[in-house]
Amino acid sequence: MKRIRRVAAAAMILLASSTRGQTGVGESYHGPGVGHATDIIYPANTQTMGIVTLDVSVDATGAVQNVSNVRDVPPLTIVAQGAVRSWQFTPALVNGQSAAGLVRVNVVFNPFNLSGVALPSPSLQPANSSGAASNGDFQPAQVTAASYATYPPHTTSAGTVVLQVRVGNDGKVHGQIVALGTGSLSGTAARAVKSWHFTPASYRGIAVASDVVIAYVFAPPSGTM
Repeated sequence: MKRIRRVAAAAMILLASSTRGQTGVGESYHGPGVGHATDIIYPANTQTMGIVTLDVSVDATGAVQNVSNVRDVPPLTIVAQGAVRSWQFTPALVNGQSAAGLVRVNVVFNPFNLSGVALPSPSLQPANSSGAASNGDFQPAQVTAASYATYPPHTTSAGTVVLQVRVGNDGKVHGQIVALGTGSLSGTAARAVKSWHFTPASYRGIAVASDVVIAYVFAPPSGTM
């Protein structure tokens, strides 16, 4: 519980801006954020890599109600969905009051690269618009360009790094906090996400800043996935 409060407080400080003033509609909306995240396990015995995109619907307490598949990369999608269902989120805020909301989660299954040389950017599978969750006036930011993280030289680490990222109304990354992960993998994930680009979120048809969750799942150094 203390971990949830710390992450939520950091998110409110770093990602303090909401749609008020940007939409001009006189209503303040701030989407859900990560409260508590857990590791996502890279499936064993697969060479598949890529980005799975999920829309997570939460209630006014931040509890997960539904996880919709927006970008499918079998067999990775089912692993990502199963893990994210156990996460806890902070609720959306409408005029300062807790409310149900929607947060988009992009899960990057990052292949191991022994040499430490930068990997080519992942090809983005087409998004499944029919699978995207509906949240009325708010439409989440959509990734248009992404990059894998580069493993630190001589690393023996693997695991998951979860970032809560602020995407501006220009589609660029404007800030981030680490919700899960420590050490060198957190640093390389944070550097990689700075180069991502998005179609910005919209609220009542107007482009707005928003929060997006990006999880990097680092394969074991042995290369056995």
